[in-house]
Amino acid sequence: MSKIPNKNNAEAALKHFIENGLGYYAYKRNHDYGYNKNTNVSKLSPFIRKRILHEKDVIKLSLRHFKYQDIEKFIQEVFWRVYWKGWLEGRSHVWNDYIANLETLKKDKLNSYLRKNYEKALSGKTGINCFDSWVNDLLKYGYLHNHARMWFASIWIHTLHIPWELGANFFFENLFDADPASNTLSWRWVAGLQTQGKAYLAKKDNIEKFSHFKFDSNISLANFPINIDFKSYEFKSPTFPEREIKDNDYFIINENNLIYSEEQIELLKRLQVILINQENEVSDSSNKKKFNQIAISEYLNYLNDNKITYKRFSNLSTLKSVLKKIPTHTIFSNYPGIGYELDKFESYRIDGININYIFDDFDMMCWPHAKSGFFKFKLKIPEFIEAFIH
Repeated sequence: MSKIPNKNNAEAALKHFIENGLGYYAYKRNHDYGYNKNTNVSKLSPFIRKRILHEKDVIKLSLRHFKYQDIEKFIQEVFWRVYWKGWLEGRSHVWNDYIANLETLKKDKLNSYLRKNYEKALSGKTGINCFDSWVNDLLKYGYLHNHARMWFASIWIHTLHIPWELGANFFFENLFDADPASNTLSWRWVAGLQTQGKAYLAKKDNIEKFSHFKFDSNISLANFPINIDFKSYEFKSPTFPEREIKDNDYFIINENNLIYSEEQIELLKRLQVILINQENEVSDSSNKKKFNQIAISEYLNYLNDNKITYKRFSNLSTLKSVLKKIPTHTIFSNYPGIGYELDKFESYRIDGININYIFDDFDMMCWPHAKSGFFKFKLKIPEFIEAFIH
């Protein structure tokens, strides 16, 4: 990304999009003109991923400039991420199964046909011009247009016949905005695992139309989706235990849940703050590691500017040795959501370290309504907005 991930740039990017692209978003959002030409989409997702921008603040500022009905499609897209997170919170076994399957695929040797296709896909040498171009953009920019992500995943799964879990992992390693819920569930949707009998199949004419014929039209794509065994998961409404934070309690901030809200910044001034460079179970690309390092560096500057003292740990064993000496009820962190960060925090319990989670009001309001499809969820959006807009 060309924008350094900090609060000033995030707010400037949001303001620029509202003034220059939001009014046309509904008509142009599906068009992929190329990374440097995609001014028709916001590109705010890397900021939102780390909560440098909060979803409700994006919506608030947008509605100061436009009526809801005029930007309804954009607001729905912001809520898609919220919906995916809520859907996964109620079905945590989906994440557990994904991780287990991914580990099995990494350990077991793929057959020669799949191995060949997999290696070609990772290096952008499949011979499918559009797909190979997207691989190069992903590796170079850590970004793909949302429509291109759908095409990419469809070709990966249904044309190249590579397990979807490996594709989701490839995205997570490279996309700056990769969120465990959105990334995993979007790949499941393309594979036909979110709604039984419904898979997404990339079509040549659709790619040509929305990428403005910039690729070689002589491509051969799958005409039928592959059949993957469907498994249903029961929704268990998420719970949000209340925790009281007292002065001088310990508060852990991880790199994917940075705190910029004025209310919580004031809270941090009364606490003992710990920053941790979260160790994921994926091997992030060098570009993504650099992006994360810059985001942390910028955040440390922000904390310094706000006169907040902190201790930073990059070594997990050192952190654990410190936390073991602290009474469990005095350790807090913002709830990171189902994914690698939560898995790591929960693994601390084996060492006798219990972290108390603080839940975001916006998440608590929205997540319980992500029980089924997005259609029912989006009917609640005006009610959600009414709850925080005033």
